[in-house]
Amino acid sequence: MLTGMTPDWLDFWSGEQRIYVNDRHRRLHFRDTAEQIIKVAPGPGAHVLDYGPGDALEAERIAAECGRLTLCESATGFREALAARFAGHDRITVIGPDSLGAIPDGSVDLIVVNSVVQYLRRDELDRLLATARRLLSARGRLLVGDVIPQRSGLVADSLAMLRFAARERFLGAAVRSMAATVFSPYTRARRELGLTRYDPAEMVGVLAAAGFTAREHRPNLSHNPNRATFVAT
Repeated sequence: MLTGMTPDWLDFWSGEQRIYVNDRHRRLHFRDTAEQIIKVAPGPGAHVLDYGPGDALEAERIAAECGRLTLCESATGFREALAARFAGHDRITVIGPDSLGAIPDGSVDLIVVNSVVQYLRRDELDRLLATARRLLSARGRLLVGDVIPQRSGLVADSLAMLRFAARERFLGAAVRSMAATVFSPYTRARRELGLTRYDPAEMVGVLAAAGFTAREHRPNLSHNPNRATFVAT
């Protein structure tokens, strides 16, 4: 059964989260990610599946550009909020991982897996990739974003955040937030549960073992340039 992520991380994400510096940071994150998804998507009429979309603030924009959007979310709190928000929407469907089996083989044109791989064990990732391969159309693409390399850590992530905040004019809020982040539930969970990491060549190999031909894609889907995104067919 495909559940989405390790139970401990799933419990964490199912609770209340404060992972963004402020609302501006949150909106910019989803804006920038949506712009890149739209660039990679096949175009009007395409079926896009976003696996692990979180708040999905730009879901309507993506759906308008692509035609049909399925949001597959493992965390109960996120999924219930999305289902309530998009109830009756003619282009957006909200499901959990258990419902992926109901999607017809070869019916999805783009699958997005952004900032998810780090919370999966290798066997969980392999199952997700097998499901993606079944769902994708012959010309479909898999977009795997925000993969953390082996040597990347909190210092590199913090510097990337500060640069992003300076560029987007919320540096003061970022500095204050990062001081508090040292004692945050996310930092504690990251330290205790750990994150799964893959260097670019390793990730290409993992995707190849699952039956994909992959290449690194720039820029990364999220703001952190130290992490990597891959396009696979």
